[in-house]
Amino acid sequence: MLILSGLLVALSLSMDNFAVTIAAGCAEHCRLRARTVWGVSAAFATAHFVMFAAGWFCGEQLGRWIDRFDHWIAFAVLVFIGVRMVCGAFGKKDDEEASALCRLNTAKTILALAVATSLDALLVGVALSLTDAPFWLTILTLTVCVFGTSCTGFWLGAQLGRRFGKIMEALGGVALAGIGTKLLLGGLGIW
Repeated sequence: MLILSGLLVALSLSMDNFAVTIAAGCAEHCRLRARTVWGVSAAFATAHFVMFAAGWFCGEQLGRWIDRFDHWIAFAVLVFIGVRMVCGAFGKKDDEEASALCRLNTAKTILALAVATSLDALLVGVALSLTDAPFWLTILTLTVCVFGTSCTGFWLGAQLGRRFGKIMEALGGVALAGIGTKLLLGGLGIW
């Protein structure tokens, strides 16, 4: 039962980065390189590992503090990237310049998305530290799951982007903005 519970936690925490990598795969469909997929997937997995461990070891105090504003950070980053993707898909700039708006080719963009998608792992780490959940089994399952869903998201997004082009890039941007808005509303207790 512990393995199944750990897997379910890991999969649920992987959904934000899965959506981000699908959107990025749509935007990068012509230029997607294995190095980018592996690097961004590793960054997302590392961020989840660090956040979960920090939540686990820093416990309840950190959970109360971060819970006040985590939804605002995730909202700002995801909506910003989402709007840039929509503008890049339908803007009047040439294709190369427009698609450069939403590429995951800068450390700053990758770091911002890695942090935004892993904030939930911090709070889950706090919550699970108060139970009898096994730390190493849970965190390793989470890390592997985040890496795998990120790689899969890139591949799926690239396939959709090749098939449907700019409309998928725009829909990916709308999805990111929607996820950010849902996280904000959930953090404010509205949804």
